Amino acid sequence: MARAEQKIKVKVESPTSEFYVEVKASDKVKDLIKIVKKVWGSDYMLLSHNSVEMKGDQTLSTYGVKNGSIIKVTVFAEEP
Repeated sequence: MARAEQKIKVKVESPTSEFYVEVKASDKVKDLIKIVKKVWGSDYMLLSHNSVEMKGDQTLSTYGVKNGSIIKVTVFAEEP
């Protein structure tokens, strides 16, 4: 039986707020966006890691996200 992929804990922060979430490196960026939307209720946002804008259809590991990583969120009042 294959070992379950380990979850990693990342910090999601915007200029006004922050929270921690457990994800898998193989999760897609859009999965993380869904979680952020649930927590903050905003529809339009941009996620970045190490100043690199993250695309929804890529995995978190594509951007080198690992345990302890900080994901920066830019929230827009309306569609950018």
